[in-house]
Parts: sequence; structure tokens; C-alpha cells
Amino acid sequence: MTLRIILLLCLLVLTARTIGATEVFHTAAQQASSPKYVTLPDGHVGGICVDLFRLMEAREPALRIEGDQRFLPLRRLEKKVQHGQLDFICGVGESPARRDHFIVLTPAIFTVRYHLAVRRDDPVEIRSWLDVRALGQGGIILINHGSGAIARLQDIGGLIIDSGGISNQANYEKLLMKRGRFVYYRSPGFESDLREQGLADKIRILPTVMEETPFYILFHRHSAPERLTLFANTLQRLADSGELAALARRYP
Repeated sequence: MTLRIILLLCLLVLTARTIGATEVFHTAAQQASSPKYVTLPDGHVGGICVDLFRLMEAREPALRIEGDQRFLPLRRLEKKVQHGQLDFICGVGESPARRDHFIVLTPAIFTVRYHLAVRRDDPVEIRSWLDVRALGQGGIILINHGSGAIARLQDIGGLIIDSGGISNQANYEKLLMKRGRFVYYRSPGFESDLREQGLADKIRILPTVMEETPFYILFHRHSAPERLTLFANTLQRLADSGELAALARRYP
């Protein structure tokens, strides 16, 4: 066998090993979830999660993430991960139900602050959940269908929750039609969403932070341990280097 053929065979073996060593993880962009996922002027999808994926790929060449240019509603995204059709969801809060169905990776990728918003002409001021509870039927809270915050609000008790709206836009419309008193959503994302919807002059966000909660990456419960370890270790390295925190600061 000639030296040229031997070298060619070695190159093929090395190439096969390189290809085989690449772990591809599949996800999808979550609809109506700015700034986790946003549609850029050129039509591509960007946002915190997409930027995080590119950082992870740069940090770990053996890791590749696909699917972040395709939007899915949160409920469908959860179902696909739960059934193993996708590997993970980026940037959601944990809850008892989610802990039962997914693996919650640490560290958290960022922390969000939840606020109530009201119609611009509504003079109500809220200091705590006690103020909301005291409003009774006059304190209906509109929240996106499938949101992880629903369970947390139910645990508070005494609150009237309407989770029928499938998006922020649907809940803004219900608010302006006086079919609810409050919209419950998170910052970062709340202010920019109202601006993009052209509603900043019709809806105001109340200043009180009602809760702070970390957002995590949730994985399919039966993920292969070696794949999970590769992903989790890469995320931890970004946290240790300060890159994860720096990324979150870019989206105030």
C-alpha cells in the first residue's frame, strides 16, 4: 500500500471521528418570548437564547444547536421536548410540574422580574398581592396560556387568573376591552413588547416587582447522560467565565 493511500485512509478515519464526535442538539424558538427570541430586520431569529447557542458552539466545537430559526408555541415546544422530539427548551421558569417532566439544567441563564400592567387610564396602584386579592372580581389577571407563572400565582391563592390568551397581543386586546384588570408578564421583554405593539401610550407597567424568578434550560427527561454532560459543562464554563452574565446584561 502506497504512502499516499495510507495518508488518505488516515485522513478519512480522522474525519469520520470528527463527524462522529459532534453532538447535535435540537430545539425551537418560542413564540412571543422577546427578548429570548426576536425576529431581526433581516428575517432571521435572534435574542438571548440564540446568542447563547452561538457562544456555546464557539466554546465547545463538539456541540452544535439546530432549530432556533423556527418558531413554536410554548405548549407545543414543551410537548415536543417531553416526548423526545426535541432536546430542550431555552429560558423558562421551573415549577413542580416541569420538574416532573424535564431535567432542569443549572446554572440559570438569566433572572426575570414579573410586573403587572394596566390600562393607561386606570389609576390603580399595587404594592403587593394583598392589594390584588382585595379587588376580587375587579382584579382579574391575564396571563399567557401555558406560562410557568400560572402555577406560582395559583399557589399564592385568592387570585383570579385568566390564562386563556395564547399570546401577549391577545391579552393586551382583552385588557383594552376591559375583560381583565391586569396583564402579568416579565422584564426583560415587557417594555420592548409594548413598544413593538404600539401600545406604550395605552398600557402602563406598574413599578412593583411582583416576583423574581430564574429562567433555565429544560432538557428531555431521558437524555443520554454523556450528551447532557457535554451541554451542561459548556453552559457552566460560560457562567464561570462571566460570559453568561455579560450576555444577560445586553438585554436589560
